[in-house]
Amino acid sequence: MKRYRLLFQVLVVTLLVVAAGWWYRHQNTASRPAPEAAVRADVVPASRFVNVRASEDFYAEQILRHPEVVKNYVELAQLRMQQARETGDEARYVPQARDLLEEALRRDPDDYHALVLKASLLATLHQFEQARALAEQLIARQPYHAFNYGTLVDALVELGRYEEAVRVCDELLALRPELSAYARASYLRQLHGDTDGAIEAMRMAADAGVAGHEDRAWALFQLGTLYLGQNRPDTAAFLFNGILDERPGYPKALAGLAHVRLVQGAYDEAVALLEEAYALAPIPGFLEALADAYAATGDTKKHAATLEQIQQAFRDARAMGENVDMEYADFLAEHDLRLDEALKLARRAYERRPGHLHALETYAWALFKNDRAAEAVPFVEQAMRLNTGDAMVHFRAGMIYRSAGQPEAARAQFEQALRAHLHVESRAAAAQARALLNADGS
Repeated sequence: MKRYRLLFQVLVVTLLVVAAGWWYRHQNTASRPAPEAAVRADVVPASRFVNVRASEDFYAEQILRHPEVVKNYVELAQLRMQQARETGDEARYVPQARDLLEEALRRDPDDYHALVLKASLLATLHQFEQARALAEQLIARQPYHAFNYGTLVDALVELGRYEEAVRVCDELLALRPELSAYARASYLRQLHGDTDGAIEAMRMAADAGVAGHEDRAWALFQLGTLYLGQNRPDTAAFLFNGILDERPGYPKALAGLAHVRLVQGAYDEAVALLEEAYALAPIPGFLEALADAYAATGDTKKHAATLEQIQQAFRDARAMGENVDMEYADFLAEHDLRLDEALKLARRAYERRPGHLHALETYAWALFKNDRAAEAVPFVEQAMRLNTGDAMVHFRAGMIYRSAGQPEAARAQFEQALRAHLHVESRAAAAQARALLNADGS
């Protein structure tokens, strides 16, 4: 349950970058008129590939018949990215998209659309530095193509450059105020502790979508997650069920309902929903939630097996070129697995993006788990600098302060975590926080 927060963060990268492919294909330039001298993007007007199989066959055939036409490689790469998003099978489809883009750029290193998609793919692979550099180059080349601003926002957020991300997001909203732009604004508001503003922006994102389409379903899922974080499970369940009415079998809605059931203590139902969701889309975040659900039901065998599956998923992600140092370190530290490796990975993630809130939190947590709580204090304090209201970071701060011999600071953090509905993220952590407060006489 505690890793639903991480699932949201990962989805912001993978889905707001990859799922925005429909946007890349749909628009020519920004909403505002560009000067006549501006170079306009010659994009295909379709919003998405509706018949995936037919499109796959068509572009594969076109590549065989006309291997010199770069556009065909780019279109098929875009299709592969859509398949990665819709199936959750990134390990299969993302490498194919990367290979197609490499071939396109081998044939024409300056092809604009191939470069646009490459920047998006780099962000999907958590190669944020390269994604940022390429997005900035593309913006300089075509300042009215809003899609590149979205890629840049994502890269800046994941590098911990939040104020720059806010500025670029404002430019994005001015250029093209649509679903992906509102969703990015929502996440930035959440990062700055403005939950009401985050809910408002995500509602606007959902309203900008089309009923039954994946992008609207995704926005509604994020909206439900925000409401659940405010301890409003009935509202969240209403939204998740509404998604399933519009888009039956949508895996993230099933996972959202599972989260509601976990909060309500209906563990067996949560397990069934998560197993169904993972069968439909092998998203690692579903596995982490499943591990928690199995632990809650007392199924130690399935819990242990799922932890092994998660580690294999991290290995698969690395094999396809995704940088998962931070995520893997957090997982290992949280589950007390190979804590020396967790610390090494966490340190590397922090050094790579020292301003990123979760990278700071993960490094602090790994230090704590390696009995170095005093060293962890300044890092967890930096992780709380934006006052996001994240219950889990306050709980971890409480554990760190307590171990570092600062009981008053620990008590304040535990109380803050419980006020922020820590039980929504982790009933176990909430119970531990209450027990420690009682033990310390609070």
